[in-house]
Amino acid sequence: MFKIAKYPDPILRKTAKPISDFNDELKKMASDMAEVMYEDDGIGLAAPQVSKSLRLIVIGLGHGDFKTYVNPEITFFSKEKTKTDEGCLSLPKIFGDVIRPKKIHVKYYDLDGQVHKEKLKGIDSVILQHEVDHLNGILFIDRVEKINQGQELLDALKKQLDEQAK
Repeated sequence: MFKIAKYPDPILRKTAKPISDFNDELKKMASDMAEVMYEDDGIGLAAPQVSKSLRLIVIGLGHGDFKTYVNPEITFFSKEKTKTDEGCLSLPKIFGDVIRPKKIHVKYYDLDGQVHKEKLKGIDSVILQHEVDHLNGILFIDRVEKINQGQELLDALKKQLDEQAK
């Protein structure tokens, strides 16, 4: 079973690799990721968060159901923005206001390698943008306007990262 990679794990800062093999292994990974996401009360999870540098995202639909996005690419961002209090399974107990486009269009593949296009708005748009950021080595703390909870914890993690860099 997967474990959530916690900040400052370096895998969270890497750009994930595209997926080219649509096989049973990929389906199992998505299913295992969804299980871990639900165990940790998450609403979305990207493969780098379980130490897999792959462009794979699962989004919770409730009741154990999930949707999978393979190699997602956001093709449109609305000019209209929305502010959301975001958190992250890789940064437990830290929450902050992030401003993101209100609507997006996304192109992605399903687990069978079929291409799809979707228009998302509201919280669905925010969740997918947050998870796509993970695929690009970006964390919500890079975009945060204001930390609402866990500033001391974040400061301690950043200090730990600085000490590792020395």
